[in-house]
Amino acid sequence: MGLFLKGCDWVITQNHDREVLRNSSISIDDNGTIRDMGITQGSRSDEVIDCRGKVLIPGLINTHTHLSMTLFRGYADDLELQQWLEKKIWPLEKRLTGEMCYYGALLGAMEMTRTGTTCFVDMYFHMADVARATGEAGLRSILSYGMIDPPTQEGKERERMSSLKLLQHIRAMKSPRISFALGPHSPYTCSEETLLWCRKQADKENVLVNIHIAETRGEQAKFERDKKSREINYLDKIGFLSDRVLAAHSVWLTKSEVKLYGKLGVRVAHCPVSNMKLAGGSVAPLPEMWEEGVPVGLGTDGPASNNSLDMFDTMKFCALAHKSHRWDPTVASAQRVLDMATIDGARAIGKEKEIGSIEKGKQADLVLLDLKEPNMMPLHGKETVVSDLVYSASGYNVSTTIVDGKVLMKDRKYLRLDPAKIEEGVSASVRRLMF
Repeated sequence: MGLFLKGCDWVITQNHDREVLRNSSISIDDNGTIRDMGITQGSRSDEVIDCRGKVLIPGLINTHTHLSMTLFRGYADDLELQQWLEKKIWPLEKRLTGEMCYYGALLGAMEMTRTGTTCFVDMYFHMADVARATGEAGLRSILSYGMIDPPTQEGKERERMSSLKLLQHIRAMKSPRISFALGPHSPYTCSEETLLWCRKQADKENVLVNIHIAETRGEQAKFERDKKSREINYLDKIGFLSDRVLAAHSVWLTKSEVKLYGKLGVRVAHCPVSNMKLAGGSVAPLPEMWEEGVPVGLGTDGPASNNSLDMFDTMKFCALAHKSHRWDPTVASAQRVLDMATIDGARAIGKEKEIGSIEKGKQADLVLLDLKEPNMMPLHGKETVVSDLVYSASGYNVSTTIVDGKVLMKDRKYLRLDPAKIEEGVSASVRRLMF
C-alpha cells in the first residue's frame, strides 16, 4: 500500500530551482519512493492523509549528534568544553551500559520524530543498541562508534575491533535506512596510527569518517603547543583529509584551511548552538566554506551540549549567529539555512541522490507542519513561507513525520514508539547512572 498526501497548502520542494508549490499533492509508492507530485491522484489502495492547512517539507537532516546523551540533558550545563568533558561527562560515560544507551537513543529518536528530523549522523558507544533503537523508531541514520585511543597498543586494537564489530552488526541488520561510518573522536584523542587506520578502512568499506575537528580555541592552542602544528595542517600532512571526512564543528579554520577543505572535498557538520553554549570562542567560517564549495550540513550536537534535538531551533540560531558575527543581515539567508538542513545536509553525508528534496524518484522522507498554530500566522505567501519555517517555526509545529514512505508520527501521535515505555526506561537508566 502506498501513501497519498492530499492537498498540501504548500510544498517546499528544495529541488534545484527551489520551487515552492501551492495546493499540491504527493503520491508515494509502496517502496517509499515519490512517484508523482503536483496536481496528481493516488491509487485506490493508497493510505490518504488530508494535508489541508499544512506545509510539506523534506525531512530534516541532523549531520552531527550523540543520541544517547539525552540521558545527560541538563546535567552539566554552563561549563567550558574540557571541564565539561573531563570532570562531568567522561566519568559518567564509563558507567553507561548498552541498555542505558538503548533507552537514551529511543528518547532521542522520539524527540527527532516529534520535531521533524528524519535522518541523523551519530557517534557514541554501545552503538549496536543505538542501531536497535533506530531500527525500532524507523529513522534513517549513519552510525559510528566513537574511538578514543587508550594508552596501550592492546587498547587501540580493541577500539578498532569495536568499530569493525559495529560495521558487521549494521550490515547484518540489512536495513536500507541504517548505515555505518568510522568514528575517530578527534585529532587530540586519536593517534596518527588510528587516524590513518580509519582513513584506510573508510576507503576499503566505502564509508564516511565522522570526526570532531577544530571545535574550540583552547583545543587549537593545545594542539599547536603539543604537535607544533595547526590541526588541519597536521591532518593534511599525514594524509588523513579526503572527501570521506565529515568534519564536525570546524570552527577554528583559517582561509587557507577552508580552501584546503574545498580542494580535498572535506564535508562539514556545522553545530552553532553547541558551539555557542560551550563558548568555543568563535563562529565557523560559513561564508568562506560556501565560497570554496565545501558541503555544509547542520547538526545539533549532543543533547547534553545543546540541549535540544530540534533542528528548527538550530536553523534559527545558525542564521542569527552568522548575521550577528558578520554585521550583515544577508549573510545567512533563510533559504540558505534551510538548504543546510535539507539538500546540503544530504550532500554533506553523500545521500543527495536519495533524500534532501521532494522530487520524483527520491525516497519519501517528509514532514508536515501545521499552519494553524499561532506562531505560523499569518503566512503572507510564496515569498515568505521559507522565512516562516526558519525564523518562526518550532519543531513542535510538526504534525506528521514520514520516513521511506512510512508514517512514524501522524497528527502528533507516535505510530512506532511507546512514550510510556521510553520514559520508564530512561528514568531507570538515570537512577542507575546518578545514584
